[in-house]
Amino acid sequence: MQILRYYCMGSADESLCSLLGNIEKTHGIPSEICDVSHQGAYDPQKEKEVYERDFKPRAKTLKKRTGRSIEKNLRSRKTRNYFVSIPGTIAVVSDQGVEWYTLGREEISKFLDRVLVKGSVQLEELCTG
Repeated sequence: MQILRYYCMGSADESLCSLLGNIEKTHGIPSEICDVSHQGAYDPQKEKEVYERDFKPRAKTLKKRTGRSIEKNLRSRKTRNYFVSIPGTIAVVSDQGVEWYTLGREEISKFLDRVLVKGSVQLEELCTG
């Protein structure tokens, strides 16, 4: 079973939550909101834990499916230190872990609109291969 997981910091974007609710009503695809902050404030430790748990173990699979390296998209080098940027990411999650992801408000909206139209067929297309 696949779940749409929306990673946010503090409060989630209402329009994206509305789309997630419509997808669940229309296609029965569950969703969850994952707040990676600590009481709405940036929490680098929590973001690192989410990155290490959800994304890093699936790095090769995710690069193959999305065409993007998680090192370049979710993790960047800045003044000799790495920082993680998980909020504003949506992922397709199964028992095996994160199967596919995208980030950025516009890309997430387009993705959710396609899922609303095509349902689980859209998810299968993204998560095969």
